[in-house]
Amino acid sequence: MSTPAPGQPRRVSPAVYRRRRLVALLALIAVVTAVVLIIVRPGQATPTPTETAVAKPTVAPVATESATPTPTPTVDVSSYKECSTKNLEVLPVLDSVDYQAGVLPNLSLTIQNTGKTACYYNVGTSAQELTVTSGAETYWVSTDCQSEKSDTVAILEPGVVYPSAPIVWERQRSSPDTCGGEREVVPAGGASYYLTTKVGGVSSKSSAQFLLY
Repeated sequence: MSTPAPGQPRRVSPAVYRRRRLVALLALIAVVTAVVLIIVRPGQATPTPTETAVAKPTVAPVATESATPTPTPTVDVSSYKECSTKNLEVLPVLDSVDYQAGVLPNLSLTIQNTGKTACYYNVGTSAQELTVTSGAETYWVSTDCQSEKSDTVAILEPGVVYPSAPIVWERQRSSPDTCGGEREVVPAGGASYYLTTKVGGVSSKSSAQFLLY
């Protein structure tokens, strides 16, 4: 066996190297065992993991659509007074504010008794008039070619808004002499129009603007 030269590190024998590795391995096992004992704690039941509460999105209650109020037709109006026009409010109604090419506007109106007591009034199609204008020009009037007009004397309860059935406007000009023939299509491409309405002697105080594309 040779003696290492002065200053040269002494080589460790394989037996000593194996003993050192064994000691290091035993120390590592001891540390792991201690950690497991601290976490598990012998003698106690393993705790059942609690289910994490998952936040569910709150869904707002959907409002059920109530039946559309309709005026109550009556023949005997002796118990009521005729509605004063100053206590009636008529408003134009649109189903959109702009209509893309090929989409037809649905035009309608509402009438409301702003008085304090119920009264009667003719709200039939014979009394209704819807008008579409642009600038100073009138393009369409619902009464120009109206058919099957009817009177409907109805009781209007105070504060209740009564809607009319919508009329589909085909984007065409109207006049009494074109009811049975071709009608001119109105300008589109972003053209602005206004709807005004009338029931009997009560006209809407404002108009509803919409655009045609």
